[in-house]
Amino acid sequence: MDKKDIIIGVLLICIVGVSGGLGYLFIAGPEIFGPPSEGPTNLFGLPDDWSTAPNASYFILYNQTGSSIEVTLKDILDGIALALEEQAAGGPEINEYKDIIYPYTFLDPVSGYYITGVDLLDILEKYDTGFGWELEITSNYGHRLEITTGELITRMYHGDEDPIILAIAANKEWLAESPLAPNWGNFSFIGKQFPSAIYDVSQVDVMSNWTVEVVVNGTVEYSIEQTNMKLNQYDDEYHYDRDDWWDFHRHYWARNISEIISHTSAAGLNYTVRFWSADDWAAPWPFGGKKELRYNNTHIEQGITPPYPQWANGDLNTTADLINVTMVPMQQSDLLMALVYADQELGESGQGITDPIWPSRRMCGYHRGPFYLIIPGRPRNTYLSHISRIEITTYTGPIPPGFYL
Repeated sequence: MDKKDIIIGVLLICIVGVSGGLGYLFIAGPEIFGPPSEGPTNLFGLPDDWSTAPNASYFILYNQTGSSIEVTLKDILDGIALALEEQAAGGPEINEYKDIIYPYTFLDPVSGYYITGVDLLDILEKYDTGFGWELEITSNYGHRLEITTGELITRMYHGDEDPIILAIAANKEWLAESPLAPNWGNFSFIGKQFPSAIYDVSQVDVMSNWTVEVVVNGTVEYSIEQTNMKLNQYDDEYHYDRDDWWDFHRHYWARNISEIISHTSAAGLNYTVRFWSADDWAAPWPFGGKKELRYNNTHIEQGITPPYPQWANGDLNTTADLINVTMVPMQQSDLLMALVYADQELGESGQGITDPIWPSRRMCGYHRGPFYLIIPGRPRNTYLSHISRIEITTYTGPIPPGFYL
């Protein structure tokens, strides 16, 4: 979970609690659910004794290449151990660049038990399956459920964060040893306030890849996905310091937005741009009383001149991007907006915490990607994760007044 990136696309707020060593770890959003007082038949979290885990139990993951992978309970618990270790560090995300898997616990109203499980997206990332879109989840009963990674992102990371999990434990017992075992098996796919469930999961198939559509005047003219994300790619480093929130310091691998647009009919014209995420958030900000002006071809092709303005109560507000206690503009950068697919953190600091330097780059994965927008010259809270659409409007002459919103 990237606590630093309160980015428009996904409000990544996590509140973490740990009890009893390896007893349990729960992650919640603004609604902190449980545990309430526990009775003898309704217990919260993972079993205390992990040595009893049926580690060899598994389901099959068929990734986007068609490869067949056995995902064992031991693999999952190894990832959870990294999450527990990170939480014990008391702040720094020491394992963020590793194959960390975050567990969740909630009360299932159907069974009446506390169910503990993991984020399926974390499992996909662990097995280098970070660009999936359509998923099909199948049970040993032959039942199937189709869901997109975009739907999972919206429910898991946005707003109230209602978890949808791959269940591995119930009532503080391993699922296969719990009272639910006859129907739920070793793994089941359920969600808090989610209308569907797949009990006794046998396999997960990745049916299609994540695609970023480039839409010009309502028509899809180009797209970005895993197969062409490295076309005309470049890598660079962007860094800014601030004393009132998290700074930003990353090496990133990306395609420039200007280069992407050059493959469309908008090339050489005046145009405005808005970026949309899979959970229907956008940049520049299009909602409420503080709408931001759309980016135009000058911003895309020449860069941002800080500070970038917002509309507030009918007036342009140029203080929105001011940073530091002294409220100053950010430094202008000669770097351009880019669609990032991999990055490497180089020691970011904020709130009295300094995260470690990653030893190597990582694909962005589902917590901030698979693709995210970086905007040199603007603060990180204006960047956008989970990009799924780039929306462009072109003009044969100057952009008319009022068409920036």
